[in-house]
Amino acid sequence: MLLHAVVRDALETQVLEHEPGQAALVLRDAIGELGPEAVAGGLLDGAAVALRRMVAETDEAFDLDELLERLAVDGAVAPDSVDVLSRMLTVAAATAGGIRPVVDPLVAELGPERVLFGAWLALLSIVRIVAISLERTEADVTDEVVSVLETS
Repeated sequence: MLLHAVVRDALETQVLEHEPGQAALVLRDAIGELGPEAVAGGLLDGAAVALRRMVAETDEAFDLDELLERLAVDGAVAPDSVDVLSRMLTVAAATAGGIRPVVDPLVAELGPERVLFGAWLALLSIVRIVAISLERTEADVTDEVVSVLETS
């Protein structure tokens, strides 16, 4: 099982096919085979690809606190998930900037479930944010992310 294929399948299932239950099953199977650290890292790599696209086209950067507040106010993120999302967004942004932090310490500290939830939420949030910022559909951003992951 290739990590980029897992991220592609889960992202396409969630965003293009609107089947969150199936996307969760794809990720569950991958976690069983590849481990939570690898899957979380792959999800964050996908988020980093989307962020790189946005920055390349807009030269825009978001203030993390403002972004988290907006996501919480919009109801996209439950208040008890803001902290883990903040950490995952920071890891994705660092990866987009060229320095990929190791995920293992986060898994040891927060537990695999919270890290995987946060990485998945970060990827989906970033796809939505980038789509809005670039005035594209989430499906278009998903296609771009998947394309880059397959070639890397």
